Amino acid sequence: MTEFILLGGMILIMGIWRKAPVMAEAEKALTSLQIPIGIVVFLKGLSLLVSHRGLETGPAVFAGIMGLIAGIMLIINLFKLITQAEETVEKISTQLTAFQIPIGFITIIAGIIGMF
Repeated sequence: MTEFILLGGMILIMGIWRKAPVMAEAEKALTSLQIPIGIVVFLKGLSLLVSHRGLETGPAVFAGIMGLIAGIMLIINLFKLITQAEETVEKISTQLTAFQIPIGFITIIAGIIGMF
């Protein structure tokens, strides 16, 4: 159920390996997939929070909240496509980059906990 939340967390922590040439190429390839995966992660997190199962169990709520946050972090690139807001979104994006890796690790942990 939480596989997409795990995937979203893994994509968020890709910034760790930017210095390695092989991983830099992989990160460029995954950049185009960040928006669709972000949408799926956001919707999966929302479904975990809204479902009856999510309200009864703590791990599903934690995974749902982290899915929403990770989805928003991945979807932020969608707003860069709007030319009028490009400068503002770029400023916000650079500020959020500092939180990207910690949120990625917490999302991976939430996804693993949500599986059990």
